[in-house]
Amino acid sequence: MDSLVLYIAVGAILKMPNLSSGITYNVEVKENSSFSCYTEPLDDASPKPKVIKLYLGSQNLKISCHLYNVNQEDTLENRKKLLLRYTSSGLAPSIQIFNSTYSGIFYFRMKLEESQSTWTIDIPRRNITYNTDIAPIEEWFVRFTMHHRLNMFTTEGTLLDIFREPLLQWHLGKPIGSTEIGVLIPDVINITVSKCPCANDVAVIALICNDTVHGIYLGVTNSGFISRDTKWFNMTDSLCSLLDDDCAGLSLVNIILTNNHLIILTTLGLFISQDLRYPTGRILNFTKPSFCGFERDDYFSANVWYNVQCLANAESYEVDYISLSFNKDKTLSQVSTCFYSNDPYTEWYSCLPHKFHGGKTLSRRVVAFLIDYQQNTGIGLITVQNKEMVSVYKLTDHKLNRKTKFPVFWFPDPKFLPFGMFFHPGSHFLYIYGSQVWFSDDGGNTFMLLITLENEIIIKTNMCVYSHSIAFVTDKGNIFFTKAGFERYAKLTTSAHDVFNLYYDHLGSLNIISLNESVSDSLEIHLLDVITLIQEDDIGFDGPLSPQYITEQQMVFFEHIPLNGKSRSIKKSRFYGLHKGKVLQYRPSGSATIVNVFHHEYPPQYLSSVIVDVLERFPFESKDKSFFMDNTLSILKVSNTTRVKLQLVSEYYNRSVKVVSSRLNVFKPSDIEKTVVIPGFSSFLIVEILDGLNALADATMPERVPFNKNFSSGMWFVYDFGTKNGRKWKIIVDTCRYWVRELDNLPLNAIKYLDLTQTFNFGFRVTPVNLAYPIFHMPLMKLVVGNPSLFKVKTNDYWDDTDSYTMEFSVTNNFYKQGKSSIAVILTKASLVCGVSTIVLTLKSGCSYSKSMHYISPVSISAQSWLHGDPKDPYGFKLLKQLPVNYRPPSKLGIAVPLTDNFYNADPSKPRMRDYFAGSKNSGAYKQCANKSTRAECNCDDNKKLSFFVAFSDCKEKALRMKYPVTRLPIHFRVDRENEYTPLASPFFVTVTEVNHRTNWEVAGMDRGFAEQFFLITDKTRNKCTNETPSMLKMRAYLADKLNITLYNPEALTLNIYGSELFHFRVAIIPGVSFCNLLDEFQIYVDDAPLAFPGQYLVSTTTAVLVGGIIFVIFMMQMYEINIWNKVKSKVRKKNKVSVSETSATVTSTSF
Repeated sequence: MDSLVLYIAVGAILKMPNLSSGITYNVEVKENSSFSCYTEPLDDASPKPKVIKLYLGSQNLKISCHLYNVNQEDTLENRKKLLLRYTSSGLAPSIQIFNSTYSGIFYFRMKLEESQSTWTIDIPRRNITYNTDIAPIEEWFVRFTMHHRLNMFTTEGTLLDIFREPLLQWHLGKPIGSTEIGVLIPDVINITVSKCPCANDVAVIALICNDTVHGIYLGVTNSGFISRDTKWFNMTDSLCSLLDDDCAGLSLVNIILTNNHLIILTTLGLFISQDLRYPTGRILNFTKPSFCGFERDDYFSANVWYNVQCLANAESYEVDYISLSFNKDKTLSQVSTCFYSNDPYTEWYSCLPHKFHGGKTLSRRVVAFLIDYQQNTGIGLITVQNKEMVSVYKLTDHKLNRKTKFPVFWFPDPKFLPFGMFFHPGSHFLYIYGSQVWFSDDGGNTFMLLITLENEIIIKTNMCVYSHSIAFVTDKGNIFFTKAGFERYAKLTTSAHDVFNLYYDHLGSLNIISLNESVSDSLEIHLLDVITLIQEDDIGFDGPLSPQYITEQQMVFFEHIPLNGKSRSIKKSRFYGLHKGKVLQYRPSGSATIVNVFHHEYPPQYLSSVIVDVLERFPFESKDKSFFMDNTLSILKVSNTTRVKLQLVSEYYNRSVKVVSSRLNVFKPSDIEKTVVIPGFSSFLIVEILDGLNALADATMPERVPFNKNFSSGMWFVYDFGTKNGRKWKIIVDTCRYWVRELDNLPLNAIKYLDLTQTFNFGFRVTPVNLAYPIFHMPLMKLVVGNPSLFKVKTNDYWDDTDSYTMEFSVTNNFYKQGKSSIAVILTKASLVCGVSTIVLTLKSGCSYSKSMHYISPVSISAQSWLHGDPKDPYGFKLLKQLPVNYRPPSKLGIAVPLTDNFYNADPSKPRMRDYFAGSKNSGAYKQCANKSTRAECNCDDNKKLSFFVAFSDCKEKALRMKYPVTRLPIHFRVDRENEYTPLASPFFVTVTEVNHRTNWEVAGMDRGFAEQFFLITDKTRNKCTNETPSMLKMRAYLADKLNITLYNPEALTLNIYGSELFHFRVAIIPGVSFCNLLDEFQIYVDDAPLAFPGQYLVSTTTAVLVGGIIFVIFMMQMYEINIWNKVKSKVRKKNKVSVSETSATVTSTSF
């Protein structure tokens, strides 16, 4: 136990940097244990899944987890031991559930039972999400750790809301079994896979068959194909019904899954499903748009294109587009050969560009067409007269403008054969692929060459949003890999399958999917270990390299024409773009990162060169291996050739050179392809041995050759980067040498909403590790803004005292224009094996769903007191007023004549209050209690009872009570967003209305005396107390006609109420200062009010008349000496005597 405590303490100390703000990535931590978690009830003895895939249904999320040692067998006994060990130490797992906009942390129960082998947790669904509608929703990421913030045994997985995911609510067609799929496998020529844009573990796989098989066969998974639960459907009948049952030749071409629709391209046309958000319980129906003039062969060569975007929490300007390109010349019977449309895909537009070159008829074929959602443009990849170009057009009301936004980009290589185009999801990196790969980070204005292939062409791609990885597949089965925004790539492997496809799951695991009839769902899934494949691949070649020092930290390696073996005939450079960013590693030690590749014809005999940054110094040859290093070296010219002669010299005699050397310290045949390096001068690659004292060499820098100079032993060195003695160097992908720290605790794919005038600040820090030399004054990050015209971005970068490079930038929304833009932070020098090398933030110009405005009550009352208590102030005054049943506030006609439609504390089973007059009887309508017979049926939960909004007035039982008169009551509001609270202030001017149309109230600015008494007033804010700043007056005058209501500055507002009973106010900001419709409501019940007009005056007048009358009568009685009091007393006495005599008589008669 003591060792466990020590381990935990040491682990916490080692991970102490993560306890501060921010998250550090790329830190390699090797742990021997990991979590296995699942939501399905599994037998204790059964094997547990190592990949965490959790599912959220309509009920609570129940998770079971156990810890296992990765180096031991995962048995029940080992699980119990580990659970006992950590639980007895006071540790239990925690789970973080997060996506681009949400993050929550939950803790497992810490308990021990006799047969317990797992930790468990039960999370109510409402604690994760309140929504239950069918709609696109982001699949969550989950991160399990042993005790939150210790970061022990961190294990990641996914959480899918299967209750809301649209595709999972449907039957796509007639269900079929794996046996029927197995029969089709011999005739399958291709596989296509399409993922749900928001939940990549939900995917559709479709089979493309040869001419002998007709029909459409699809499979659906919700686990990224790893659970062997793929459901297969035959959709042939569903589509044939739209073709009048004439389905001859019906085959699949491609399939696309958008946010709301399933798009199927077949040889007989394009089919679009009904909206997936509205399940009917029946088989999914389709519609077929009509494109006149196209035959089956045209559709066979056509393709459908879609720019993937997740529309969870979609804004009004966000919509999906798809396009259909036929890649052929337009004929007279065809309107166009390229069409595009937006959801719901009922109206189609032409994406064939207008004619070029003064209206001449030229061959124009649209290879691919995409909509750029960030810059709102249409981008076409077009072939014109066998030349390839990219044309970008602005989009206005879903239609393309005639003029291009940027100058047309023509690809310089005439041999380039394009195949397709895509945007990396979530970012603004545009890739065009075929026999080459080009990418653009500015929306198609400029392009950079990434990959050049020979005798093969890229035909498939797959991308991952989470890891920003991209995989390319060629027609020969070669698989290449890169990261979004990177200018380098690597070859992963060559697939052993003829029919296969790649698939990235939601967590970023790359899988090869192929068919296998012996598997339960007919699919064989092979996980590719990307890091291992990259690091094992040596892309070096058999050819000599000659090093040339530029500085101690930077070198140039020149590729020489091969001198021996089969490579002698090669005259073409073998350094190309693939080598960029890789590491040239020497055996036994020494390495350098290839920074750039150059092809050139000078110096002679050298085909190309690469610039490298030294990571670890390369060792030079020892005298035991290169004996000629013991001599003095002289460089001589050789006539009629570009080569130089290296001559060994041992001593001088009277300025004349005497050549003397031991027979052991001379050139030998094994010295060919070695390089002589003289600091400050050119290097020399030995290409031929003339004799023991002379050799021919090629200079790397002919202008820096020190002819006729002697260099004694020790002033020059020898390196062996040749192949004569066996190649000692290789070129591989480097390890990750850069830690990146995100300073704001944001997820890698965070989405932020920017309101008008709002500013967000971001910060990233990169720390180089395991480098031979510091790299100060060199930027290590690059910032790419998808739509620079939407936001104002300011950057600040610097090196700090810890040798770390920090980039800070702020983003401000200065324009009343809605849209979205990605901001990509790229580690320019990071290796491809780095887990995080590209971070993409998405900024939306709009209102965040978490932003709201709240009234600050002058009295703080807890929710419990509102619902069940009767709070009082220190003087015993009751703070809450219990509203009568079916209460309605008074109108201007009087208390007894309510005219509002709003009921409070509604109960349909009881009579309506003050329902005396026709106006009152004809007004008033229930909301929650509409068409209900009792209050219990109104579903008034605690949230509705606490709400001040008029929409829930039926449930409102209590209101804040104040005593008449209410004067100069301060009104304050705050704006809440993402755990940040700010007071509502200008320019968020507000309007104030009473929802029940009461008029005996007014709002005014706080006067200086009152403000100075209760608030801190400065000279700068003194003029705000009067509510009449110059900007306020201008705004009020400008909007007076449009809003027809008075505007107020929210800073220092006061409220005066002259009436009684309930007042219900709504305060809303004016339009044009925020994308949010910010408003809030509050209620005040004014009690102990005097009689309403004219009651008070009538009572006063009547009292005065009565008092005056009494005084007048008394005065008259005194004047006429009328003693009315004596007369009253005599009458009373006389009456009493009569009563006594009558009583005596009654008693006497009774006695007898």
